[in-house]
Amino acid sequence: MIGKARLPAAMLALLFPVNGIPLQAAQPPAATPATNQPVPAGHQALVSLYREFRAFVPPAMRDGVPDYSPAAMAAQYTGLQRFMTRLRAIDDSAWPVPDRVDYMLVLAEMRGLEFQHRVVQPWRRDPAFYSTTNLGFGPKMHGAFNIPALPIRADQVAPLAVRLNAVPEALRQARANLTDPRGDLARLAIQQKRIEVNVFTRLAEDARTHHPELVAPALRARDAAAAFLAWLEGIEASLPAHAGVGRENYDWYLRHVLLLPYTSREIETIGEREYQRMIAFLRIEEHRNRGLPELPMVRTRTEFDAKRAREDDSLLAFLRDGEWVTIPDYVRHDPEEGPYILPAERDPSRPGLFENPEGVHFFFQTEFRDGLPLRAHNLPGHAFDQLQAERDARPIRGQRRLFFVDGLRNEGWAFYLEEMILQAGLLEDRPRTREIDYILGAKRAARVLPELRMQANEWTWAEANASLVRRTPRWMHPGDAIAQFDIELYLRQPGYGIGYYIGKVELERLLAERSMQLGDGFDIRAFHDQFRAAGALPISLIRWEMTGRDDEIRAMRDGFRNAGTTAASGD
Repeated sequence: MIGKARLPAAMLALLFPVNGIPLQAAQPPAATPATNQPVPAGHQALVSLYREFRAFVPPAMRDGVPDYSPAAMAAQYTGLQRFMTRLRAIDDSAWPVPDRVDYMLVLAEMRGLEFQHRVVQPWRRDPAFYSTTNLGFGPKMHGAFNIPALPIRADQVAPLAVRLNAVPEALRQARANLTDPRGDLARLAIQQKRIEVNVFTRLAEDARTHHPELVAPALRARDAAAAFLAWLEGIEASLPAHAGVGRENYDWYLRHVLLLPYTSREIETIGEREYQRMIAFLRIEEHRNRGLPELPMVRTRTEFDAKRAREDDSLLAFLRDGEWVTIPDYVRHDPEEGPYILPAERDPSRPGLFENPEGVHFFFQTEFRDGLPLRAHNLPGHAFDQLQAERDARPIRGQRRLFFVDGLRNEGWAFYLEEMILQAGLLEDRPRTREIDYILGAKRAARVLPELRMQANEWTWAEANASLVRRTPRWMHPGDAIAQFDIELYLRQPGYGIGYYIGKVELERLLAERSMQLGDGFDIRAFHDQFRAAGALPISLIRWEMTGRDDEIRAMRDGFRNAGTTAASGD
């Protein structure tokens, strides 16, 4: 039983495996060229078109190097227009709402690719886009790979050598493609490439002992990264400083890709109000707790792992026993998870995590004291989302979203859980942890303004970073790794920095609307379960399904079947 309002069987199937066997995710389709062939009616036509589109999005790979040349990108943009023409020809007006929601998801992702071509153009503006490894923050070139710890299995050596040998050509092409690089993005790429040089150097050193055949490829990759780094250092001072998309473009992206019913000006007002609320509640809590000792920090990995296990078990038990949300058996503490290590912290020149606990970054400052708020964010938040998505076989919703279309829903749900556990009473006997919860909330709100001002080209990365550091109430200082990580990500991926708070605001707004719609029939566990069962999609679409109200979506669709979409141009 899940409360007063029962879930349909289709929703329950997403939360609970059948006979203990996980539902299998749909396999990616084989590539099919876009054509102007007639489109049959019905939802299956949409599914077929979507599969073709998903296969079309990645760039062609030539000798292990993705092709981001001007000719290749022009051809992709032309092909995108054909896909959008075919989508426009599909009439979904008489479909059930869930199928119409799928249509809007496909449209949002196609508009996301359009925004990449018309506005963002990372292949020609963003040197950090050419991260050959997965060590960089934010969007990166297709084919970026992980650097494994050696030794590896014998059958993994040759594929890793192929990837390493492709690095010099990838970075050679990057220099040719980067015809409009921006100063802030070049400076971020310089930091990234310094780490890559160190990582490739360490890989070559370790390969001498374990896999000598990898030494030469690792050194070639290192030398290519060092040459690219030197090139960037030579040009960055002469480049235009700002790298945002511009306010008009940003508002277009919010409305047409993220399907968000707010402008950037409205988001700034909401963000500032939430910041003020978090600071005020923190000061009240601090006064209430005056005289109490500070929470001690764990100082070893053993202490950290034991503390996290206790926190995870108590958190999941609280959510289950309190009937707040259905937690399937597959959501559980993972003893192998360990601390989350930022990409920059994988630099072999850095000290170990527990060598100086007082010097760790902002999030570890909170988690090393009491991790419950962040575990709410990451276990019934992101981990639950990922585990549920792996069991979602729906051909459109079951796919991982492109172009951050699901970003506000995913970050909004995870952040919502942080304050929910406080309001629900889990932290009643943990007064200093309540302070941590408000500090985290203030920090999330303090990220809104930096993203908006960077994307409007009013602030540089350094100005945005300084604002975040200055306005975070505790445990953040100049050079903090989280501040560095956040501001780079929010410059390079529009919508990410605002996503936590605005996603949470949208979720709370939907909760209020649905509860007033149902009256005494409202059940919060059923609400949470229905919200989750909808899948990883914009909350405006979940609202349409849950309430039947399509006023927001009608405005966001903007008569797509009768006219094309056009993003604003320029900075």
